[in-house]
Amino acid sequence: MPLVDGGSKITNYIIEKRESTRKAYATAITQCDKCSVTIPNLAEGSEYYFRVSAENEFGIGEAIETPDPIRASQAPSPPESITVTDVTKNSASLAWTKPKHDGGSRITGYVIEAQKKGTDQWSHVTTVKTFDFTIKNLNENEEYIFRVMAANLSGRSSPRQSKSTIIKEQNTEPEFDLRAVCQKTVIAKAGDDIKVEVPISGRPKPTVSWQRDNQALKLTQRTNVENTPTSTILKITECVRNDSGIYSVTGKNVVGSVTENITIKVHDVPGPPKGPIKLDKVAPTFIEISWDTPENNGGVPINNYIVEIRETTSQTWVELSTSVIRTTFKSSITIAWNKPVYDGGSEITGYIIEVCPLEEEEWAIVSPKEGLKATSFTITNLKENQEYKINISAVNSEGVGEAAAVPGSPKAEDRLLPPEMDLDADLRKVVCLRACNTLRLFVPIRGRPVPEIKWTRENDEPLERATIENTSSYTLLVIGNVNRSDSGKYILSLENSSGTKTATVNVRILDTPGPPQHLKISKVTKESVSLEWEPPQNDGGTKIKNYVVEKREATRKAYATVNALCHKTSWTVDQLQEGCNYYFRVLAENEYGIGQPIETSESVKVSEKPLPPRKITLQDVTKNSVTLSWEKPEHDGGSRIGAYVVEMQGKGSDKWTQAVIVKVTEAIVSGLTPGEQYMFRVSAKNEKGSSDPRQIGVPVIAKDLVIAPSVKLLFSTFSVIAGEDLSIDVPFNARPKATVSWAKDGAPLKRTTRTNFSSSEKMLNLSIKEACRDDVGHYVIKLSNSAGETTADIGVIVLDKPGPPSGPVKVEEVTADNSVKIVWTKPEYDGGSKVTGYIVEKKELPEGRWLKANFTNVIETEYVATGLVEGQNYEFRVIARNAAGVFSMPSYSTGPITAKDEIDPPRISINPEYTQTIVVNAGDTFKIDADVHGKPTPTIHWIKGEQELSNTIHREIKNSDSTALQTTVLKIKKLLEGNEYIFRVLAV
Repeated sequence: MPLVDGGSKITNYIIEKRESTRKAYATAITQCDKCSVTIPNLAEGSEYYFRVSAENEFGIGEAIETPDPIRASQAPSPPESITVTDVTKNSASLAWTKPKHDGGSRITGYVIEAQKKGTDQWSHVTTVKTFDFTIKNLNENEEYIFRVMAANLSGRSSPRQSKSTIIKEQNTEPEFDLRAVCQKTVIAKAGDDIKVEVPISGRPKPTVSWQRDNQALKLTQRTNVENTPTSTILKITECVRNDSGIYSVTGKNVVGSVTENITIKVHDVPGPPKGPIKLDKVAPTFIEISWDTPENNGGVPINNYIVEIRETTSQTWVELSTSVIRTTFKSSITIAWNKPVYDGGSEITGYIIEVCPLEEEEWAIVSPKEGLKATSFTITNLKENQEYKINISAVNSEGVGEAAAVPGSPKAEDRLLPPEMDLDADLRKVVCLRACNTLRLFVPIRGRPVPEIKWTRENDEPLERATIENTSSYTLLVIGNVNRSDSGKYILSLENSSGTKTATVNVRILDTPGPPQHLKISKVTKESVSLEWEPPQNDGGTKIKNYVVEKREATRKAYATVNALCHKTSWTVDQLQEGCNYYFRVLAENEYGIGQPIETSESVKVSEKPLPPRKITLQDVTKNSVTLSWEKPEHDGGSRIGAYVVEMQGKGSDKWTQAVIVKVTEAIVSGLTPGEQYMFRVSAKNEKGSSDPRQIGVPVIAKDLVIAPSVKLLFSTFSVIAGEDLSIDVPFNARPKATVSWAKDGAPLKRTTRTNFSSSEKMLNLSIKEACRDDVGHYVIKLSNSAGETTADIGVIVLDKPGPPSGPVKVEEVTADNSVKIVWTKPEYDGGSKVTGYIVEKKELPEGRWLKANFTNVIETEYVATGLVEGQNYEFRVIARNAAGVFSMPSYSTGPITAKDEIDPPRISINPEYTQTIVVNAGDTFKIDADVHGKPTPTIHWIKGEQELSNTIHREIKNSDSTALQTTVLKIKKLLEGNEYIFRVLAV
């Protein structure tokens, strides 16, 4: 709170915010009556300044601002995984991955703790900023568990725990994990980047070296090797054909050595056919040419050649054919036949082949002039796609025999071949690959015409992430950065006009598991929630080891781990806060880590069905209805009561019938049979179900009641500020209906434009508009019916300004020492609340202003004004203030008063009997008192004879201290017998 409240009570605080990147403040909360507040709806990760201003009845004061910006963030989520990478006889090396969520603030470090088996205590090890650390000075042969927490400016995350680890020297041979490299072969297109990551294990940590084609690998700007604590990585950027080869990786430690070979194939376009081009045959209408295959086929078989021609008078090349599959360009038909059954009695010496286009009749001999000895022949120089008629004639020494026609109409075109594919032996087994690597399925194909190639997945799963390259001789499917969703069956289909071919490749991606299935809430209590689920559809290629169960409050973003080692498919999360809403999620874990979560779609309120309602009260009963009320249950089960169910049971019946459902703790059950006897019971209902019923104590008979009037007033005195309206409700009960009369201060209350009174079946009301002093008083309500009568008293106080202090305001003493004593009487009317003080005002005459004379509250009805100027004329008046904080009108003034001493000679007032001779018995006590007047205050002396008296054992003199009137008393004890005494009092 402010040190200075401005003289008035602080009524409100205003809170403002601004982002650190802005200059203007925005109002966050306008109404706050406390000294603390939570500001919602901030942007996560943003920095804010805040300022607070106090407000009283006079306005808003200056603000106080936070000196530094505050980041809106929370603690991060835990590290994703933690692995023990190495163990010696006194140390353990850890590695972990960063959290999924940093809580909106940069991770400042990681806190490492260790716990020895058999203890509950976690020991702080260190805080680091890296993702690995070696913990030293551990006890040999002891078993430890380690955990790591991420920290930011808002705090620490929940911990991520390691497996239990025994600290001892564990020497093992190096071992490479090549499951991520399909068939130990990496295929890439020229220009792509190659990354081969090979996990390596072994203790002590192996040293790693790479070779290519049995030579140490030369590291260049394009080729380099990176070694991490758990793997070795070969990187080749913008690969070329010359990067193809066999790469060897070797790991060595004191235990042994291991070497693995990886084949890298870079596919590129082929080199040029090897020349020169040979002119094998030149004729008037055709040229037969041939060439040699390229020295570099691009890493895959040559699919076909493209033959182009250019006239010497032109600069333009024209395609002759794009599908030449041999190194000789010609159109041909190869035929074969058997020898004649009968040789005419003479040995067959040769054969003559004739051809003729199908639509023509001009035959031409195409066999060699010297004759053809063989029984097969390739007819060349034919027109592509032209159909021909072909005759074959045998020749012996007697001449040419009858021609035999080749069946059909042979056409000069490529022969059709059904599709075929050559699946590698590794592709016929299950292809296992580590997540985050690249899947490459390379399959050589053949067929004429070139088959149509189609890759699909089982159950029509999408292939959106796959890159597919198809040629006439192979197909290649590539998926980079594979994950568990890429596991399954890949179906390759080939189809051309000659047939179809299908093959299936089974792929298993070794990854963290997919999300568990069918998470459901099986039970909810006021402090726990029971979960059930099914194993993941995709286990990541390896057995599920355990599940991780997490929770988060609906108002938070970060999850907290409940159980990191759950070995069944159900778990009860306890120690929850009753009435709070929670989300839950479950993650499966295998040897590769923790997988994706399944989360409850809606928040779950931690609650259960409520307890029964408490005491049921019969409020009213008529011949056909009953009015019941009851108390709320002691416990609502952690969830708001949504309704109450009222049931009834007639006498002689075992059946309970629902009568009414209400949301309040009172109900009217109507439609009862007059004179019948009923039992009633009430159940509370929340979102979890209905409570056990609470039954009324005794049966109820449906009949009209006779009830004497009674009033249920909580208060008997009501106050209202003058000028405001007052409404007083008076609950009552009466059966039959009571007559009502109102009185004020002993006289009947009359209705006016400001005052009104009314009644209903259960309520009386007094209404006063613009209350004033006249409304103050004692009000009496009288109710009566045939069963009796009652009265209720109500006091009304109107809080108004009090009357002025009563006068006249008197000045009792004026002195020249700058002071005046003023006396008054309290106001006749206190304004409805006690007068708590007065303000005295003074005015210098003749032309001064009224100024406050007192600076502290004056409680009594007198005041001494000091600091006056001698000889100056003054005037004084008084203002009253009551407990409502309202000030009266000023009193009448004192009139002019001059600040100077008043002079009054001393005089003594004494009872006349003391002026006569008084006889007193010996031993008696004698007492004389007198009043002394005079200004300035006189000095008093008692004299006996000529001697001044003073106090002795038997004589006591007392003088009062009043400044207005002094009293003096002479008291003498044990007077002596026979003596005569004369006393006198002298005022000076």
